[in-house]
Amino acid sequence: MTRRGTLAYYLAAWVIGCFVVSLLQWIGEAFAGEIQTASILLTTYFFSLIFGAVAILLFAFLLRRWMRLLGSYAQWAWMLSGGALALLQMFILIRAQSALLLTRSGEFGEFFFGTLLKAADVLAGHLWQAPIDGAITAAVLCLVDRAFVRPNEAATEPKQSPA
Repeated sequence: MTRRGTLAYYLAAWVIGCFVVSLLQWIGEAFAGEIQTASILLTTYFFSLIFGAVAILLFAFLLRRWMRLLGSYAQWAWMLSGGALALLQMFILIRAQSALLLTRSGEFGEFFFGTLLKAADVLAGHLWQAPIDGAITAAVLCLVDRAFVRPNEAATEPKQSPA
């Protein structure tokens, strides 16, 4: 799991992605005229680590698969794809949360899926944050993924043994 940097990749996605969301939320509230302290930023970050974990890990998985399909390690391509993917993912999660509220899948199911979709609930009013967060997180993930690429993986055909 760590040979190709998978653990480092997903841990970076979780830590950096949730921090960027918290920071953007904190900055947005500061521009709205609310007085913000560093303790509010850290509290927001703590809760975003809990409630945003599923969304950001899904984002990282989809981004990695998409960029491997494209075969690109260009920073701008990762940032552009990350911004678009984050916005698309938030739209889908918001729609899923709306559908969940209509169907009411029981007390445990409602709690479980409500917790999974909490990131969409928080960002629903601040959708401008999703592409910015996606682009910044994708830039970091590009560097992490690029650091673990082995030179022999670049060749498309496997080497044959002389025997």
